[in-house]
Amino acid sequence: MPLLSLEQLRAGYGSMEVLHGIDLHLDEGEIVTLIGANGAGKTTTLNAICGIVRVNGGSVRLRERDITHRPTKDIVRLGVTQAPEGRKLFAELTVAENLDMGAYLRKDADGIREDFDYVTELFPRLRERWDQMAGSLSGGEQQMCAIGRALMARPQLLLLDEPSLGLAPLLVEQIFAIVRRLHADGATILLVEQNARMALNVATRGYVMETGAITMEGPAQELLVDPRVRSAYLGDV
Repeated sequence: MPLLSLEQLRAGYGSMEVLHGIDLHLDEGEIVTLIGANGAGKTTTLNAICGIVRVNGGSVRLRERDITHRPTKDIVRLGVTQAPEGRKLFAELTVAENLDMGAYLRKDADGIREDFDYVTELFPRLRERWDQMAGSLSGGEQQMCAIGRALMARPQLLLLDEPSLGLAPLLVEQIFAIVRRLHADGATILLVEQNARMALNVATRGYVMETGAITMEGPAQELLVDPRVRSAYLGDV
């Protein structure tokens, strides 16, 4: 039984349909990446899973439970959280307050303290910036805070949207090292990423999206050597 399955999912904004009947699934413990050009529908896919974008057809299922039209807060309660593109931190709140917001639906005080410790062990820089306003952090620190905030919900499924966006190469390496660590710790991750080479190197499987449709899928290492993927997304001739 997949942890997440999308079946013939159609979604968009107002009268504009962006997703044209996509099928996708993740098994527990996988990192699956969704790659494609700007405007292909990758972020819309994540937002449809989270209930942020209205679904016009098809279904989203979490462990076979239909969550297609559930409110976002219910989807978070069921175990799906996202570190969104652009981080979208609360700029006027501190690092600690932003992390605390990630746990706002939880009541287990002991578990929340454990997860604070886990997040600051993953990202020691956040402990150093604990009382600093999130809006004053560097881009890399903001990305760490955004991922940490998502982890504070203790998700069954973590959605990462463009975690390397706008970061220097050294920071990109650090962020992907954290993705590997999360996977090693048992996280299930759906990764949207324009750096296709990095994404496929960290993922177990991948999907290629073009203009709102899935055009290829398979084991990540097979996609890495596929001539069509190499030409279109890896910069190889």
